[in-house]
Amino acid sequence: MTRARWSGQATVEFAAGLTMFLLLIVGALDLGRGVWISNSMDHAAREAARYGSIPTRTRDEIRNHAIQRATGIGLAIANVSVTRGICGDPSSPVVVTIAYSFTPIASGFAALWGGGSGIAMGASSSMYVERGVPPCAL
Repeated sequence: MTRARWSGQATVEFAAGLTMFLLLIVGALDLGRGVWISNSMDHAAREAARYGSIPTRTRDEIRNHAIQRATGIGLAIANVSVTRGICGDPSSPVVVTIAYSFTPIASGFAALWGGGSGIAMGASSSMYVERGVPPCAL
C-alpha cells in the first residue's frame, strides 16, 4: 500500500471514532440535564407545597412560588397545577403538580430513528394545611 492510502484510512477511522465519542459526550450531557431538571422540579413542588401549607396563601401565590423555585427550567403558569386543601383536614392536603417536556440536545439524532421531540417529566408534592391560622381558626 502507498503512504497516501494509509493516510486516508487513518482519516476515516478518526472521523468514525470522533463521531462516536461526541455522541457519547452529548448523551452524557443530556442525561445530566435530565436528572438536574427532575431534581429541580421535585424541589420546586416540595417547596411550593410547604409554602401552601399556610391557609392564607392563594393558588396563584403557591403557583408563582413553585415557578420561582424551579430555577433554570423556564416553567410557565400552565406547567404548574395547585389543588388547595382544606385547613385542619389531613385527608385534604394542598397538592402541587408540575409537568414539563424535556427536550434533549440530541433530539435531532432521535428523530432519525423515529424518536419523539420531548420527554414528559413530572413532579408532585402534597402537604397538610395547618389549622389555627385566622382564616381557619376553630
